[in-house]
Amino acid sequence: MTRVLLVDDDDDIRASLRIVIESDPGLVVAAEFADGARAVAAARRLRCDVAVVDLRMPGIDGIETTRLLRQEPDGPEVLVLTAFEHDDSVLRALGAGASGFLLKGSRPHELPAAIHDVASGRCVLAPAVASAVVERAVAREQEDRPEPVDDLGDLTDRERALVIAVGEGLTNAQIAGRLGVTPTSAKTYVSRILDKLGLQNRTQLAIAAHRAGLV
Repeated sequence: MTRVLLVDDDDDIRASLRIVIESDPGLVVAAEFADGARAVAAARRLRCDVAVVDLRMPGIDGIETTRLLRQEPDGPEVLVLTAFEHDDSVLRALGAGASGFLLKGSRPHELPAAIHDVASGRCVLAPAVASAVVERAVAREQEDRPEPVDDLGDLTDRERALVIAVGEGLTNAQIAGRLGVTPTSAKTYVSRILDKLGLQNRTQLAIAAHRAGLV
């Protein structure tokens, strides 16, 4: 059972999100909060697997909430919700450690699926804006560096192949098929590369792959 922490300042939206989340028998909302400060304070005690966090909240917003949750020992993965598909804050949330984001207007079945993906270590980006997010991040970083910069460190050829696969948006199963390993091994290899490069999630690794000109 995947335990979910729900953080949104709108009571009605929280109630709707709870119904959608718990329509999946593999998910349970362990707690819900109207503000980020209370959610962060309770995170260590609750030991949830995934936090679903509204991007725009009074007080501690979704970006700061994400950063603080990810700093907690065994802190939850974070899936950010936003109503704005072109909001630059999304990039900042990903930089703070979010494993992805979903639009509030997404179809009901997409939220439980996204939570399962995030809990499994996969990155989730709303399909309508996934490529735009990566491209915007790369363009911003290359404004002063027009040529691709390979700053991926001392990676082996196999590790670079895996980075390229992540940059192309492949799932663990697809990476496994390309590299001839099991999906579990593919997930482990991705985690090792993230540690090696000091990155927090697959989105950051995908951005790094684009920045380095590998994709």
